[in-house]
Amino acid sequence: MLELISEHFYELETRKENKHWLASRALINYLFPDKKTTLFKDEFNKPFLKIEGIDYHISITHSFQFASILVSKTKTVAIDMEKIDERIQRVKHKFMREDEMDYLQSDEASKMLVTIWSAKETLYKFYGKKELDFKLHLKIEAFKFESKFELVGQISKDNLKQKFTIKVEEIEGYVLTYIS
Repeated sequence: MLELISEHFYELETRKENKHWLASRALINYLFPDKKTTLFKDEFNKPFLKIEGIDYHISITHSFQFASILVSKTKTVAIDMEKIDERIQRVKHKFMREDEMDYLQSDEASKMLVTIWSAKETLYKFYGKKELDFKLHLKIEAFKFESKFELVGQISKDNLKQKFTIKVEEIEGYVLTYIS
């Protein structure tokens, strides 16, 4: 079972420290009503889910007042959501490779930067073992920003060199990226 809850964001009205935790649990309960669910984290702090004693893959994201989850019984999934914000320009040097800078379109630069950041976060979550450098180990191939599209990302570390199709959606001023 794989379901994306992008159109069913859980709006939050609690204290900032608790709201993301509560939202992820509310989304799990929304997807699996009347089921016994338990959320765990592995040694790398990657979450996994048990539903009625059966293992599920889960990825959780939150940004400001929204949260979303992605769940699969059969395969690893990853999701990230970021607010589109001009301030991303100030930190692009921390995560952007030179070859990625070459295809930025000036009229869409902030959206593209947020998309690249979010796509790299998604790859990072998919990898799940930490110790990834966003400039050295993660690469996003050239793309044209649209409201809903796919792009290609790559993880290259040690003996692993793998490409992934990352789905991208712009929703209410946010970029949502996921591998499913």
